[in-house]
Amino acid sequence: MTTRTRSSEGCWTCRLRRKKCDETRPVCEGCSTLGIDCLYSEEKPQWMDGGDWQKARGEWVKQEIKRVAAQRREKRYMKDLESGVGEIGLDMGRVEVGVITTGTLQLLSGVSVGGGDGGDTVGGVTILPDGEKGSGMGVETDNIPTGATSTDTTAIATPCSSSSPPPSNIPSRHQQTDSADPDGEDHTGIPASERDAHRTMFYLDYVFPFLFPFYRPTLLDFGRGWLLVLLQRNQALFHVAQTMAGYFYGIILSSEDNKEDVPELCKSHNFDAIQREQELGLQWLRRAIQGVVDKGVEGHLKEASEVVACIVQLLTSEVAVGNGWNWRVHLDAAAQLWGETWRFHGIGRVDVGGEEGEREVVCFMMLLLQLGTNPKSFTPMGQPWGTGQATLRFFSAQLLFLDVVGSTALGEGPRLQRWHGHLLDTIGREELERIVGVKVKEKEMDLPHLKLVEFIGLENWVVVAVGQVAALDGYKKERKRMGALSVTELVERARVIQRRIRDGLAGLGEPEVKHACPSSGPVPKDHPLLHFTAQGMISPQSMHSTAVHTRIWAQATLTYLQVVISGWQPASQEIHHSVTETLNLMLYCVPAPACLRVLVWPFTVTGCLAAPEQEQIFRDMVAAMGCLRNFGTIKEGLAIMEHVWANRAQIEQNADQWDIAACLSCLGQPSLLI
Repeated sequence: MTTRTRSSEGCWTCRLRRKKCDETRPVCEGCSTLGIDCLYSEEKPQWMDGGDWQKARGEWVKQEIKRVAAQRREKRYMKDLESGVGEIGLDMGRVEVGVITTGTLQLLSGVSVGGGDGGDTVGGVTILPDGEKGSGMGVETDNIPTGATSTDTTAIATPCSSSSPPPSNIPSRHQQTDSADPDGEDHTGIPASERDAHRTMFYLDYVFPFLFPFYRPTLLDFGRGWLLVLLQRNQALFHVAQTMAGYFYGIILSSEDNKEDVPELCKSHNFDAIQREQELGLQWLRRAIQGVVDKGVEGHLKEASEVVACIVQLLTSEVAVGNGWNWRVHLDAAAQLWGETWRFHGIGRVDVGGEEGEREVVCFMMLLLQLGTNPKSFTPMGQPWGTGQATLRFFSAQLLFLDVVGSTALGEGPRLQRWHGHLLDTIGREELERIVGVKVKEKEMDLPHLKLVEFIGLENWVVVAVGQVAALDGYKKERKRMGALSVTELVERARVIQRRIRDGLAGLGEPEVKHACPSSGPVPKDHPLLHFTAQGMISPQSMHSTAVHTRIWAQATLTYLQVVISGWQPASQEIHHSVTETLNLMLYCVPAPACLRVLVWPFTVTGCLAAPEQEQIFRDMVAAMGCLRNFGTIKEGLAIMEHVWANRAQIEQNADQWDIAACLSCLGQPSLLI
């Protein structure tokens, strides 16, 4: 009997998968077809150890194959849209605001955009080659006429209004249940209205605090009461929240402790409910966007700001469940609409005298005053923000943060950087009171207008600094393309940013060292998600302090800045010292493994530049998170690091073409690590 011998010249990925390799270089046909990394090297990779590392790498490759396949299915939606639509100009009020890109149109149509594995890219949107066609998520696009924006062949053109009745092709909150169950009850016998209330409170008590652990509004602001009001009056946000509640609840149902106690019927009903709520959320969001498009932003600030909130919440939710690969489409749409609200509602004119006459000035206070409970009336310090004001502040903070983090993966300045000076980079209340000699008594007059530490746990200066480094990275690349890069000017610009970061670090004081280390911390006996309830979120054991959080991000930003200045040199003394400093902060100043979910960006930037002997530490830290590593982008961050580590030799040979943006795009598309 003859035995076929497997070629010893095949790529390591095919050997890992125990598949026959055609040995095509540099990428074999098998890996190319699946869209996964293809590795050829004379030496055996470190993960081919025949043990745990090899097993872990094999599991990662399996997940990567599934992820790429899902992206391909989503991208097939593109062909029909590209063949019939192109770009559209929309008149927002009285001012022509240019064109809405195909990416934004897809958001209106409920169709996602892929990227990174084929086709040409125009304006950030991947155009697939001819011949690729398909469908998914139950949306057929073959016969939709140009301009249609609903899931059927009828465009939704109903104005956006929280009080208007739903259009005929979108069921109300309970109609989706009535069609399957005349009594509006599920298999448990709970009425639909009660079930909605249960999921809403589950979202408010468990999910929202988990997604935004540093957001802790005071008792004087009535806690998160504004969010409950918003969910009650905004259908799109309501259904997105219901989707997230069902997803998180499903994780608990599927946990090891509950597998035997929860019937399969219950899990199946929960999955069906998630799909139903997701579809309804997208339909209502499309309707809300179309309403703003039809009526314009001018005179409809509340509606426009709530649409921005819907898009940002949808983006955040998709990232939380590991489906945020089309984040650029959502972020671009939100940023464009957010900018329009400023154009019509946040710009005033001031008479500066002399030849200059009147000058336009941006003013966040104008937006807040228009959205107050009593429009154009100031809010005393002891009173809570109105729902519209709280919505604008919270989601503006999230949008600015998302924009900054996304810019680091794109290698360019933040799209909304022009607003940083007015909203983030200003003097504080104490300095303002010292200058004017009067105590600030109204919330709208408080400075800076947005204190990001209240929303994301980071001081304003570090978020501004990350954006400045990203902008410097974009400046460096542009000047190199032009053949006009001045190293002296680059270093001088970097020195200004570096000085500001170090001054900020000096103001934080010494970090408090914890005895427990995230890579070896105890695993909670009950489900980890339960530690982030409304009560648990204010426990000092739940999260590290905002000072530690800011310090970790700042130290990683110094590493990022050093790479922009000197290039990819992981072995340099400055970079190695900064990497070690950041790693020690995460190891000894963070109380629990779950805290890493809000440190993904600094964790990944640091890990990509880590020394070989430090690699296993990063793997152990992720493993210690248990099932919580399935939320957010921590696994994506580790996959980026694994890719960089596995290709150290090739990267060193092309160090002048490698940087942080290249790392954050090495999985086939830019990653939003939040």
